[in-house]
Amino acid sequence: MRTIWVYSNIALWTLIFGLGSYFTILLTGKKKYFRFFANIWGKTLSLIFNINLVIEGEENLEKNKNYIFAANHSSFIDIPLLCVACKRYLVFVAKSELKKIPIFKSILDRAGFVFVDRKNNDNAVNSMNILINDISREPRSVGIFPEGTRSRDGVLKKFKKGAAVMAINTRIPVIPVFISGSYEWSQKSFFDLTRSTIKFQFSEPIDSKNFSYEQRQSFTDLIRSKVEGMKK
Repeated sequence: MRTIWVYSNIALWTLIFGLGSYFTILLTGKKKYFRFFANIWGKTLSLIFNINLVIEGEENLEKNKNYIFAANHSSFIDIPLLCVACKRYLVFVAKSELKKIPIFKSILDRAGFVFVDRKNNDNAVNSMNILINDISREPRSVGIFPEGTRSRDGVLKKFKKGAAVMAINTRIPVIPVFISGSYEWSQKSFFDLTRSTIKFQFSEPIDSKNFSYEQRQSFTDLIRSKVEGMKK
């Protein structure tokens, strides 16, 4: 019952604010306006789901500077809350399955997201190159969940190399992010009305200019170690 309630709200408010951003960007030609709607989206869901958002490490983020935010992932709520927590124009590397939903594909395309087919490496590389080229024309931050999918038990999984490769190719610094409380929130019962606390911890940035493509695995390992090191 709770799952139906949660996903119904997510679908409704995602559609409402997604359409708002779609038509705003369509009329202005500026993708950066997605930030405004994404921020309201995240705050609205926080209010509906009675979530207390806690942010640590904001001092590690330079104002008006773009980053690749590499975070652990346990629940869909991680996405709208990261939009609020990072306080900048942020898009995500989305799974290709979302392209099957026409309206959401149009919204995410217009906002500057990229779809990646995790089962097709050539397609994934091509999609990432498209995003990299688009970033050069209209700068933005990018959110990536290096585990590749949500953790079903809250345990940190092995990281894929996508975040490191994108950082090396764009020279955008990486901010490792540890999200806590998200998994616990996703496991609550329908009748549990207590307030949930979800915390976002931002590590110091990792300078991608210090790594070459051949060092992508060591870069990935460093990102994961930074995320794991923030667990308390």
